[in-house]
Amino acid sequence: MGQGHLGRARGAVRVFYPAVMVGLVPTIHAFAPPIECGARDVDARHKGEHDGVTRTFGSLTSGKPRLKSLVALTDRLVRAAAVGLLLSLLVAVLLGVASRQLNAPLAWTDELAQYLLVWTGFVGWIIAARRRSHIRITVFADLLPKAAGRVLEVATQAAIILFAAILVRYSFGLIERNWDVESIALPVSSAALYVVMPLAGLALILQALAEIGDVIAGRKIETAEPGTQPL
Repeated sequence: MGQGHLGRARGAVRVFYPAVMVGLVPTIHAFAPPIECGARDVDARHKGEHDGVTRTFGSLTSGKPRLKSLVALTDRLVRAAAVGLLLSLLVAVLLGVASRQLNAPLAWTDELAQYLLVWTGFVGWIIAARRRSHIRITVFADLLPKAAGRVLEVATQAAIILFAAILVRYSFGLIERNWDVESIALPVSSAALYVVMPLAGLALILQALAEIGDVIAGRKIETAEPGTQPL
């Protein structure tokens, strides 16, 4: 805590309050009586520097709430897609079973169920990665020192990024080769089966990068037990 220079000067008299440094931004608090001091010969750049630092700090942190809101919105959309796909899969299977019992089988239900099963699996993969609920065997990792454990975690996430990049790379080839192939029972291209693959790979890359950022920053992420997380 510091105070302005005491004393009187000729001319105008300004009032200064004790200043407290909070982080990198000097913040003025009026928790002490004002002190009169001469200000004509005081460097007036102090106020300008304070305002500039405040604006810079605000611009750096103003994007954080927006990013969190965007991530939360994306998570909700992915969960909604998973629910919609699972319900659609259930309806397709039930229609197939009921139509066979009525001796009027619907041929398209089997193929639709296959497509929905693949899409549901990839969307569930994304959700499990976001919730950190994939199966991990940590017997060896728990025995390592903290620094070595962090290195191992970064290496693990780097391997995930490599795998996801390979998935994205070759998924486009699958989509291109099957784009002109007609589905047997559905009025869509067979490439629709593989459309979800690059999206899942991109989501895995972003999640792995976020995990690496947490490890480097030293943030400890608490993971809920499987089955206790809300939908």
